[in-house]
Amino acid sequence: MPWPLLERYPELAMLNPSALCTLPTPVEPLPGLGANCWVKRDDISARPYGGNKLRKLEWILPDIRREDAHTVVTLGATGTNAGLATSLLCQKEGLRCDIFTFPQPDSPVVRQNRLAMQQAGARLHDRGSLLGAALGWYLHPGRLKRGYYFLYAGCSNPVATLGYVNAMLELKQQIDEGLCPAPAALVVAAGSCATAAGLLVGSQISGLNTRIHAVQVAPTRLGPFSVCNARLTLGMAHTAWQQLGEPGELNPHLLHWHDNYLGKGYGQASELTRQAKTQAARQGLLVEDTYSGKAFAAFSAISQQQPGPTLFWHTFNAHPL
Repeated sequence: MPWPLLERYPELAMLNPSALCTLPTPVEPLPGLGANCWVKRDDISARPYGGNKLRKLEWILPDIRREDAHTVVTLGATGTNAGLATSLLCQKEGLRCDIFTFPQPDSPVVRQNRLAMQQAGARLHDRGSLLGAALGWYLHPGRLKRGYYFLYAGCSNPVATLGYVNAMLELKQQIDEGLCPAPAALVVAAGSCATAAGLLVGSQISGLNTRIHAVQVAPTRLGPFSVCNARLTLGMAHTAWQQLGEPGELNPHLLHWHDNYLGKGYGQASELTRQAKTQAARQGLLVEDTYSGKAFAAFSAISQQQPGPTLFWHTFNAHPL
């Protein structure tokens, strides 16, 4: 069963997730980095487009259907991975897709994603700043009409977080099957924070109690809006915890937040990310400047600093578009 979360919480069956991914995704050793280094291959989670967004969309798509929406409105950077995943899903489902975008540094990945979104029929509403894109999304006239589904950046909302609670339970099954050791540390990119929040909840309810090292890749705040920080991640995790009806308290100390890999800003490459891309390529992994490159740089350092097994949760799409 691809959703061990539903085995543990059968009352969640009403959410009726859609099978968009090929699960479980593999977990593999990275011998070139050391005997205790492993990777969870969500980069090949689905075809034609993989990465972490598809796990979220498995739980979001039924929500879209329940609301009988004809248009999905989302936001992201110029080359948003979440926007691309959403636009491909909308194309498949016969839905319209509006994406409000804000500028990010140009790169081959950005240009490729943008072209693919346009080819999938998405309507791109370019704004000159993150604030402008956010206001376009918040003030969209469809909020006063039926048939519009508003999806936050990164394909993140409360039901999406459950996709990564489920993913952590999937990892626990793989550990129980002897496919990998229980990681002492898990490293993942944190953008809109739903992935890290879900892994945090899953770490505790699975009994693994793995430390979740979330690597910040976006600004902490945008004016009054909380964008990417530990407090937001914990808030999303608490919401998921309450959805599950878990007794006791979520342990916030399992979350280790890293803000020292952001560099000059969102999508800005640094010497660390350039080194990480080269190092990852030697292991047969494709990472980029915005999310996975910064997370892999952190993974390389963390795996050398602590003695137990360290797992890199790979969130970027590996399939050529």
